[in-house]
Amino acid sequence: MAELEQVFQRYDANGDEKISAEELASVLRVLGAPPGPGEVRRMMDKMNSDRDGFMDLSEFAAFHCGPPPHGADGDKDQEVASEAELREAFRMYDVDSNGKILARELHHVLRQLDEKCSVADCSRMYIKG
Repeated sequence: MAELEQVFQRYDANGDEKISAEELASVLRVLGAPPGPGEVRRMMDKMNSDRDGFMDLSEFAAFHCGPPPHGADGDKDQEVASEAELREAFRMYDVDSNGKILARELHHVLRQLDEKCSVADCSRMYIKG
């Protein structure tokens, strides 16, 4: 949960403990995945369960951890959704779209997120797998 809180805080640019559609769009642009028309709205609709126009930490956590499974069909749907999310996240890091995340690409994205690490640090992460 601590990791989710850290990620949430990165999205929450103004520190008001909620993520707006504008903040979500900004993060997507920084990550090199500018949202298409209506994409941010669809993402917010999926994550904003109380429909107040903002995503709070509990909604963010529920979205990322997913609901408890409801039988085999629910498991399959969740598995497909999780795989799609992982592929999208991978595409954000795979800047040159070659199917690989190189240390320099990881460094680029982490730098955009204000993480303090060098290309050498990213290389060590890459080697460790």
